[in-house]
Amino acid sequence: MIGGARFIRALPYVIAGAAASYLYYLAANFQFHERPGTLGPDFWPEAILALMIVTCLFKIVAGLVARNDAAEIGGVLEEIIEESVEEHTAGSPPGAPVLESHPYLLIAGMALTAGYVIFIQRLGFFIATVLYLALFIVLGGYRRWAVVAAVSVGGTLLLLFFFMKVVYVSLPIGQVPFSAVTLFLMQVMGIR
Repeated sequence: MIGGARFIRALPYVIAGAAASYLYYLAANFQFHERPGTLGPDFWPEAILALMIVTCLFKIVAGLVARNDAAEIGGVLEEIIEESVEEHTAGSPPGAPVLESHPYLLIAGMALTAGYVIFIQRLGFFIATVLYLALFIVLGGYRRWAVVAAVSVGGTLLLLFFFMKVVYVSLPIGQVPFSAVTLFLMQVMGIR
């Protein structure tokens, strides 16, 4: 039975690895006109799928050779959740709700995301994303304004650089006058 439990634990990784292998085969056979000095449209899908295949193989081998089969080895996330539940239930009467529910925050987050999708073409990626990240962080209850500004501006600049300079994804620059901000940042970062 021990071997059966190990196989059951490895089965999702076998399925995901097989699917990733098939998708890698499809990506490797993309038909496109190659341009010297640029990455083709097959590069990123192949890279991501190769990493997924390696991860699945690692998890399959780790699951099959694990020594402690009787008890699952908990991860960091599971420990954090358990500690959070203990912290929130300490001193609570039995039967009290474990976690608080905030449906209005959920609705506000959904509305904020819908607004981001609607306004990104008009404001451009940089301005829309800075506003979205800052408002989402504040909506989540974080009130250190310098940190909110640093994370939203710094994170957006990092995303802008990564997507436009490394991955070669065209992002919305926005309409006039907002496009001037994006074009200025692209010029400063050396993005053409």
